[in-house]
Amino acid sequence: MRHQIDRQIQIIEFPGFHYANCNCLLIEDDVRCLIETGFHESKLEDLQKSPVQLIVNSHGHGDHCRYTYLFPEARVLMHPSEHTFVGSAQAYLKEFAFDKLVGQEWLELFLQEMHYRPIHVDGDLQDGQEICTGRCRFQVLHMPGHSAGHCCFFFPEQGFVFTSDIEFSEFGPWYGMVHSSVSDQLRSLDRLAAIGADYYISGHHVPVVRDPGGHRLRAYRNTVLERQRRVAQLLYGGRSTVEEISRELPIYRRLPNPKPIFWAYELMMVYHHLLYLEEQGYAGHDGYTWFPTKTGIGAGHLSL
Repeated sequence: MRHQIDRQIQIIEFPGFHYANCNCLLIEDDVRCLIETGFHESKLEDLQKSPVQLIVNSHGHGDHCRYTYLFPEARVLMHPSEHTFVGSAQAYLKEFAFDKLVGQEWLELFLQEMHYRPIHVDGDLQDGQEICTGRCRFQVLHMPGHSAGHCCFFFPEQGFVFTSDIEFSEFGPWYGMVHSSVSDQLRSLDRLAAIGADYYISGHHVPVVRDPGGHRLRAYRNTVLERQRRVAQLLYGGRSTVEEISRELPIYRRLPNPKPIFWAYELMMVYHHLLYLEEQGYAGHDGYTWFPTKTGIGAGHLSL
């Protein structure tokens, strides 16, 4: 499904949610440009009829750069923090900590489900960089948290931000990679809110998100703080390791299938919340053992 939102810009919508697909933008301009390549496979033949000269990938997850490798003539841009793991299956699995957290039997299956293919990146995306395709211009916003190199793209003349995996879901933000970060995620959400865009185009679910009062973005941000409170309560209630806290499922509440994969995500996201508690001065650790650093108060009294 395509939606024309400007003379040069179309949304290629992927209805619903699927792990290896996303909403994409096609810019038909002097330079034919794709932002993301996680469109439905039925769109591939049509998109290949005319040369794509530029591909801009917001980050290196397989659902956002699924078909990048099938456009060898295109110049591919991505943030430098993503370069290593998109070029190697081993590095990709390591960035998810799957080399430590997931059984060997799941690794190849995960790569298959993500339709992983190594990608050669030709150039970097940097915060504040302006990309011009002819009549259309947009600005790169480095918005880490989800991944270290996650980027959004601001189209000032059209008034929208393509937010990629800041996707306004009820579940909230996902930050389950080794170099993900809760504090970075919160700062990115605050920065996005400060832009004051007319609307957003999300990488998943219904693409066009209008949020004039900022209620949806605040609710999305608040899911991070709710998880932080749950993790703090478990830590201050006597759980002392990532695994002990994760067993209470403060992130997912109930693990989806395949459970071994989502259990790894739970562990990594709990770990990042503990790091954020440490950053705030509420937690410390000695090796794998975590402990509260504020005495005589309960978790409910922490300013999270």
